[in-house]
Amino acid sequence: MFKKLIWVKSKCPNYYNFIKKLEYLNLKIEDIKYQDEYIYLKINYQDYQRLEKYLVSYKFTIVKYLGIYALINKVKRNHILVITLIGGLVAYLIFTNLIVEINVVHENKEIRDLIKEELEERNVKVLSFKKSYKTLTKIKEEIKDKYPDKIDWLEIEEHGMSYVVRVEERIITDTTQEDKTCDIVAVKNGRIKDILLYDGEALVDLDDYVREGDTLISGKIMYNEEEKRSICAKGEVYAEVWYTVDVSIPFNYKTSTKTGKSKYNLVWEVKNNKKTIFRKRFSTYQSKYTNILKIFDFSLYLEKELETKEITNKYSEEEALEMGINKAISNIKKKIGEKDEIIDEKVLKKSLNDSTMDIEVFVITKELISQEKITTDLSNEDNRS
Repeated sequence: MFKKLIWVKSKCPNYYNFIKKLEYLNLKIEDIKYQDEYIYLKINYQDYQRLEKYLVSYKFTIVKYLGIYALINKVKRNHILVITLIGGLVAYLIFTNLIVEINVVHENKEIRDLIKEELEERNVKVLSFKKSYKTLTKIKEEIKDKYPDKIDWLEIEEHGMSYVVRVEERIITDTTQEDKTCDIVAVKNGRIKDILLYDGEALVDLDDYVREGDTLISGKIMYNEEEKRSICAKGEVYAEVWYTVDVSIPFNYKTSTKTGKSKYNLVWEVKNNKKTIFRKRFSTYQSKYTNILKIFDFSLYLEKELETKEITNKYSEEEALEMGINKAISNIKKKIGEKDEIIDEKVLKKSLNDSTMDIEVFVITKELISQEKITTDLSNEDNRS
């Protein structure tokens, strides 16, 4: 809880006598000043009430409210203005987040009616509130997934207090006729480990070593060394691929730890843009937010700032080696695809310096190395003829 600290003053001809009375009451005095026969006390509001109750011979006056209590007191004294501002803000947020028109752009009335019906089912309609970008994206994908044979492209644009919905109808074309011939070729060097043949003729076997550009599956169908027909080859070829990765790991590293000190702040946010009300008091800190008010896109948070400091640590030789191997593996994972995997790794070289460990890691992967390569575009040949 926040301390309700205030400054109070009282006329005090005998300073020492007054102090003795304070000690008798066992009050917690945050600060004390004496000036021109007046004594000034920085105390909690509850202690101020005890002063008035027990020291009736003195007349105490509140001089100043402090901290969050000062803000609360100002709000109380100006409650009409605050209510007016909040009411105006609420009205502004309501009107700026209200949809008064939805315009679906398409020449086909059936498509326009379909889109309007689907939007209304998802509460996107006139006099409804605007949706977030994430929600609109989800709605678009749901409609496209529901009508894959009708909707090819859909976009919802916000223009002031209106939504403009642009839609493209899907045109189904006949794809039964092949319009190209192609081979499956290697995009990397490697040793073949798996061949998934869907169409065409495989030109390689398991454990064959292939180079980038070699044809793995041919689109030419041969019989008795004679080409019978040409198709677009289809298949996937996986190979063992080798990498050598050089990694340098520093022995010293820094971590962040909490000191145990904390401060509170107020933060307001409008459309993901946060602003603090009071200045920051720690150079490095972590924040924890508690939402205390939310009105449409406006939010008010209580921020707890937890002070942190950096500590320098040192890896052991075994820890640095493990970090180096993990970094090498991470670098390789960034280069390979989702279907690929790392199957083995080995440290080839290791050297120690004053501040770093340098290692050379040999990494073996299993990767999809096949790619379609068009050999003849029949549609272009038809156009030329």
